[in-house]
Amino acid sequence: MRYIDIESKNPPTEWCEKAKELTEQLKEAKTPKEREKIIDDHNFWSDKRIKDWLLNVSNNKCWYSEAKEVYSFYDVDHFRPKKRAKQLDGTNREGYWWLAFDWKNYRISGSIGNRPNRGEDGQTRGKADYFPLRQGSPIAVNPEDDIRDEIIYLLDPTNPHDPPLLTFDDSGNPFPASPKESWEYLRVETTIKILHLDYYPLVEERKKIWVKCTLLMNEIEYLMCERCRRASVTDGANLNNKMKQLKEMISGEAELSSTAKACILSSGRLWAMQFACSF
Repeated sequence: MRYIDIESKNPPTEWCEKAKELTEQLKEAKTPKEREKIIDDHNFWSDKRIKDWLLNVSNNKCWYSEAKEVYSFYDVDHFRPKKRAKQLDGTNREGYWWLAFDWKNYRISGSIGNRPNRGEDGQTRGKADYFPLRQGSPIAVNPEDDIRDEIIYLLDPTNPHDPPLLTFDDSGNPFPASPKESWEYLRVETTIKILHLDYYPLVEERKKIWVKCTLLMNEIEYLMCERCRRASVTDGANLNNKMKQLKEMISGEAELSSTAKACILSSGRLWAMQFACSF
């Protein structure tokens, strides 16, 4: 997971104007049933203009997993569910209907993370209507409430503080970067389970990235040592090329770049760690 900056960007104007009109209709509706009908009649979040724009923001990657094809086709997920919101114990509360057409509530998600599916442990995974809050958290129930007061479980890729809480090991498995027993640790564990971030094919792809990144660092260190032993224009060019490849692996455009960065940061190689932190 990488931070997705949406505050400095705006979707197509025509789409925003229509979304604003639909939101006003929701606010004027008298009953939940009327609101649900408006939402059901206008699947506006699947409009090609907004979906393409959201994909472009993330370099055509899922906002949760950072994967492309391996995490299946893309959905436009309502981060805060539009009709009903489910707690960890399965109980439901009314959803965030006023955010149904709010693009800032949208996240591009692979269908594995967004739709109900069975995990390797036999349990049902997939976000669907899940949006659990910490016990005792304020709950936003209408447009006047500030959603920022809610204490949420799921990591949000648009919050710059959330993506660094999730990291990976050399087997491609996701795990919390925070100490056990901490609230952040619990959030990451819950996010991994609900979003199925330990989906086996996804784990296998991360493992390949880890191996590729490790081999690349080994090659770079070898070339560094060779340059100390003897001056060579060829070695210098090769070193620059390998460093460029390493930079590409951790760039926002690269698939599973957060796995490559985790590999570098856990390597214990000071030069590599400083290199990764500079981007």
